[in-house]
Amino acid sequence: MAKYSVVFHPSETVIEAVKELKEQLSAKIGWYPSKNSLAHVTICEFEYELATYENIKSRITTFCSYQNPFDVTFNAFENFTNGAFFIAPDTESKNKMAEIMKEIPKQIQFPVSHKSTEPHISIGRQLSAQQLKEAYNLFQKINLNFTCEGITIRVFNPERKQYDVLETIPFLSEMEPEKEQLTLF
Repeated sequence: MAKYSVVFHPSETVIEAVKELKEQLSAKIGWYPSKNSLAHVTICEFEYELATYENIKSRITTFCSYQNPFDVTFNAFENFTNGAFFIAPDTESKNKMAEIMKEIPKQIQFPVSHKSTEPHISIGRQLSAQQLKEAYNLFQKINLNFTCEGITIRVFNPERKQYDVLETIPFLSEMEPEKEQLTLF
C-alpha cells in the first residue's frame, strides 16, 4: 500500500523561488513543518494498492486529455487559522484551479483521504502566531507565474519523509467525444 498525492506542479523557476522563501523564513524562525517540501498545489491524497492506483491514474489521464493548459499567478501572502503560511493565487487562477480540484476526486471514483479546495503554495505549516508575524514582516510582495500543463502524481517516500514525483499527466486539449458530435451538425 502506497500513499499518493495529486498536485499541480509549478515550473522549476517557481519551485526555486519558493525554496528560497523557505530558506529565508527558516533563517529567521528555525526549522518548521513543510520547510523541505517542494512547491506544489495539493489537489488530493489517497492510499491504495498498485492495481487501484493504476485504475485511478487511468481515470485522471482521461480527464486530463480534455483539459487545456492555463496560466496561473500567485501574488499574495496569506495564512490559515491552523498556522499555515502560504502564497495565494489571484482570483482568476484560484477559480480555474478550484474547478479542477473539485473535479479530480469525482473522476477518481474511489475514496480519498484528503482533498483540498483552496489552491495555495505552502511556505510553512503549524506556525505559531509569533512565527506568522515574522513571516509577514519578512515577506511583503510576491508575483509567481507558471503554466499549469497537467496533473502530477507523487508517491510518499518513507525514508525521506517527503513525496517524490511519480509522473505528470499532461493536459492534451482534446475535444470530448459528446461535444465533438455536437459540432458536426
